[in-house]
Amino acid sequence: MKVISVSNIKGGSGKSTTAAHLACALARRGKTLVVDMDMQGDLTDYCLPDLDLSSLDESNVMTVLLGMKRMTECIRETKQFDVLPSTLSLAKLTKYNPDSSSLCLQFKRALDEVRNTYKFVIIDTPGSAKHELTTAIYNSELILIPVTPSKWTIRAVNLLLDEITQTETIFSQKKKTAFVPSWFGPSKKHRELLEKLKQIEEIPTLGEIPKSETIKSKTEKQEPLKKDSNAWHAFDRLADESIALVDPEHSIFSLKP
Repeated sequence: MKVISVSNIKGGSGKSTTAAHLACALARRGKTLVVDMDMQGDLTDYCLPDLDLSSLDESNVMTVLLGMKRMTECIRETKQFDVLPSTLSLAKLTKYNPDSSSLCLQFKRALDEVRNTYKFVIIDTPGSAKHELTTAIYNSELILIPVTPSKWTIRAVNLLLDEITQTETIFSQKKKTAFVPSWFGPSKKHRELLEKLKQIEEIPTLGEIPKSETIKSKTEKQEPLKKDSNAWHAFDRLADESIALVDPEHSIFSLKP
């Protein structure tokens, strides 16, 4: 089972959109679980638009993090993949458990319960440096960092990289990371910003997700991308690139150095 987090401390970077459509692509390659660890619940809304809020209050990612329920009791099935939904109650997570280390280990135990069930797990993380982010990083083999053209892009990336480094240091782990550029246009300003990212040699920059109103529209309508469209192929390639990073021995796709 390969666990991939989609993370960026800056809001509006396309985390949930990337996680949703990447999960669709990975699900074509093996059974996939999506974990929404962001209290905003955008990924939960996409995956489970008709979810009853009363049932959500009883079983969600927070009840798993606190050890109140088993992960298998909280997972919902969809046509494409399974979902561990989020809840606004995550805002109170540190009130109930302020120890990030115990949360990391509790979630690891929860993942171990389903290790033989899923081939891929995608975690959507919060847009800030919270315990949920640390928990996701600790339990992931790969952190994908979606980046959009903004004056804050480099600063936000550096803040996230600091968080990843801190987690690596505390737990003596080394994580793989990669940039996923999204919505970059042909303008000189956009190209120069993208080149700055590519100059961070230790972190590969994967194929671009095109600037597309279709992606935005389909996401807002909670619909998958049309098969064989440019956007569909972009996320399909992202799935191959991600697998090449987390499981190169079994990947038919090789990243260029």
